[in-house]
Amino acid sequence: MITFSRTLLVGAEFLDDATLRFYGTLEDHIYAMEIQVDVRVADGVIAAIQGRMKRYTTPVCPTAVEVLQQAVGISLRKEGWISRVNREVGRKGCQHFGEILIECGRCLDSARLTQALGEHLKADPSAPSVPIARSWVEEHGEVQGFCLARPGGKSSHAR
Repeated sequence: MITFSRTLLVGAEFLDDATLRFYGTLEDHIYAMEIQVDVRVADGVIAAIQGRMKRYTTPVCPTAVEVLQQAVGISLRKEGWISRVNREVGRKGCQHFGEILIECGRCLDSARLTQALGEHLKADPSAPSVPIARSWVEEHGEVQGFCLARPGGKSSHAR
């Protein structure tokens, strides 16, 4: 019998060629919260972030919404960004907000790859997607060594 279940969901949309907006939600039977984070595509820097607590346990929890602003300026491309998010958002504000933001950051390269695939497939709907994806990975050195660039999908979360 399941006694606990948690859902963490991330969605993304390109606002323009320079900005990617993530929507992240975490929900279980105790907590429900969401964030919206705008990331500069070129360097992975968090440009803006908003959060909302919908269900929480203590009166202190909503104060973590303000702490999210500590994430503005963090680059999701720099080594150690996960530790920095954990420190600046998770410890100083809310661990759950930190978890959502980290998951959004892990989706950055996948979203960029998806955008590139979409552009190629608009031009040629019959084009095979695997060679397009391989070419994109080869052209984007910043993803080398991570799961997008690895045959078999083995993941590395050293960022």
